[in-house]
Amino acid sequence: MNYLFTILFSLGVLLFGYLCGSIPSGVIIAKMHGIDISKYGSGNTGGTNVGRTLGKKAGITTMILDILKSFIPLLTIQLVLQFTPLASNFISYKYLFELFNSLTAIGVMLGHTFPLFNHFKGGKCVASFAGYVLFTSPIMFLIGCVIFFTLLATTKKVSICSIVAVPSVILVAIVPLILDLTVLPNLTDFNGGMFFGTSFMLHISYLTFITIFLIACFVVIRHKANIKRLKEGKEPVTTFKNTIDESKQHLK
Repeated sequence: MNYLFTILFSLGVLLFGYLCGSIPSGVIIAKMHGIDISKYGSGNTGGTNVGRTLGKKAGITTMILDILKSFIPLLTIQLVLQFTPLASNFISYKYLFELFNSLTAIGVMLGHTFPLFNHFKGGKCVASFAGYVLFTSPIMFLIGCVIFFTLLATTKKVSICSIVAVPSVILVAIVPLILDLTVLPNLTDFNGGMFFGTSFMLHISYLTFITIFLIACFVVIRHKANIKRLKEGKEPVTTFKNTIDESKQHLK
């Protein structure tokens, strides 16, 4: 019975993550401005294209919503697991809570990329990935942000920032994985890497590392067209100052 309950809950959190990820933040923001974002710029629903089309405020708002779209479901699952008696019905597995959060995160990424509520046409998962990293380890999130915004200041191209900063999180995650760093090393009963973990996010398991690795690879693959344009020298600079008419000229 414990195995069946665990499997059903695993499928439930995956579906929950997918539905949350399917909320098309960029589409909603664009519709509030009276446009269909799929017909402007790159046609992508992410914060970068929204920012190019509607300006800095709209772009940043979309990015924040996409981060929360990942963070809030993860936080919700963690609260349910921590403060309800559900855990007593699961199989005994050291990293079970991390497994549920990994499944939730994967669901969010799939929902963001192939959203049910937007004809399965979504974004490239950068902000949603950032939300997962923020929940898993704020320290890794800060390091990723430093790399991202440093590159943005020098290259002015969000695609380069994403392609470099996202994989860099994998390298950063190797350190706590290998060293198993903890603030309070004598504590043994904690959900390492989770937001409420007593290790303050300086420990991650192999399971969380694998999840970060797989999602990061997926994000890079989603930037395949950007990588091609970068090689050809055709990738546009991200200024967040273009008008709607100018954005029509960007490559699809």
